[in-house]
Amino acid sequence: MSSLGEKFVVAWATQDWDALAELYDEDVILYAPFAWKVAGRATILKVAVQFHLTYPGLRAALHDEFHNADNTRAVFRYSWDWHNTGPFYGQPATDERGTTIETHTVRLRDGRITEQIVSTNNLALISLQLGRGVEFPLVTPDPALAIVSAAG
Repeated sequence: MSSLGEKFVVAWATQDWDALAELYDEDVILYAPFAWKVAGRATILKVAVQFHLTYPGLRAALHDEFHNADNTRAVFRYSWDWHNTGPFYGQPATDERGTTIETHTVRLRDGRITEQIVSTNNLALISLQLGRGVEFPLVTPDPALAIVSAAG
């Protein structure tokens, strides 16, 4: 049986939208650099489709995955190779290439993702979008309560 991370990476990279939809709760909320606080499974799937229009033929590989004991939280890390040969929300392609590593922290209910927070390891993809005039949120509060907090 495949793990959540394996299912996500394969479904996302191969554009298996039905399999990707099965991983999400209907009321999921996604927090990502390109899409801060995207609500709903249908909206997340639209963002995924746009990524494949912008970066057709992308390749992805899972590298790490961890779940807590009661399977209500998970983290997986994967890399993806991209080549920008398609438009990004109306902006023209740049023909730039790169590899991005993402870490996804998820909350689960009944095995489905209810919350997904995406972090990336480099600014290559983000700088590409900034060059296109895409605005990113300046304030990105974590949706979870703090376990501990400290200040100097």
